[in-house]
Amino acid sequence: MKSHGGSESGGVPPTPRISAELARATAEEAVRAIAGGSSHLVRDLDVDQSRHVLPQPQSPSEKLALLHDRTRPRPAPPVAGVPRARAFWREMTVNALTDISSAVRGTLWERTDLDTDALDIVGPHGDPATRLEQIRTCIEKKRSFVSIALCGSLQDLLVTGHPWAASLSILAKAPGEPIAAAVATARQAMAADCSDAYRLLLPEGDWKMRTEDDVHHPVAPGYVILPKELRVPSPLPEQLGAHAQFADDTASAITEALIGGHIPLAVYHGGHVLQSAVVLVAAAHGFFVRPLTEGGTVLAPWQCAGLLASSLSKGTDIPGLVLGRYEINAKNLAQHLGRVPLAAR
Repeated sequence: MKSHGGSESGGVPPTPRISAELARATAEEAVRAIAGGSSHLVRDLDVDQSRHVLPQPQSPSEKLALLHDRTRPRPAPPVAGVPRARAFWREMTVNALTDISSAVRGTLWERTDLDTDALDIVGPHGDPATRLEQIRTCIEKKRSFVSIALCGSLQDLLVTGHPWAASLSILAKAPGEPIAAAVATARQAMAADCSDAYRLLLPEGDWKMRTEDDVHHPVAPGYVILPKELRVPSPLPEQLGAHAQFADDTASAITEALIGGHIPLAVYHGGHVLQSAVVLVAAAHGFFVRPLTEGGTVLAPWQCAGLLASSLSKGTDIPGLVLGRYEINAKNLAQHLGRVPLAAR
């Protein structure tokens, strides 16, 4: 893993922080593992093509009867692939998630420079509450940890190939350092802490630090990412939501289309803290983050890091937020949606 670029305050690379290095190393391996998750989907081995063919008459009497339309049709055997299809996709999804987790663990354990012998890796399997308790124990005992959480549906990603379908939310922390975050989809990865932000350049594998001189993606006015729960009869103002894109998982959509694409505005629905790395990543990459309320102010990257750290310690969820390329649009959207409670929509 290489990184290049300089800080915004003088062009000198900062002293490496273990938390940030852990987040980047995890995300770099994760994006490759996610992209390779469909490598086993060449064909469904459960389907026997020969059993899809209707049975043909075999004996001379059966063939003669066929000429006079007197043959009795043979019962067709059940198609092997159909009853097994759901089980097949469940197994593929579990196997893909296991492969991703194993690949990340292997990469981190090879990083002797990060003191991974004293590192707790909390993977994507299991109950979120149990995983959160593991992390809180690490914080209390001052142990380094990396958390890897799945956002969205990995099965949907395998079936549709849509990069908005799923992503990984990565949180990392070493004792005495601020929390670091990273996000990874099948196509890109980004990382950040409260000071710096990085984007993974593929296929080179270099991490580029964000600077004020970076060229921004051109934005498409009127496009906005909204959670499907906000699909309401009353439309948004045309300048904000003429082309609303409703997403099952806003974290993955924000990673792909807001931070890494051309959509200038999004609503993060909120949710479990382990799935909320995108909040810090967006703020550190220069996007305006503010509460999904009529009031509230823009949250700086250090405040987003504090929000994640506080939620980890207290076991609370991250609230709904508005993220935008432009502050005025984020404010207007937050005020418009804040007039009606989210639960009422």
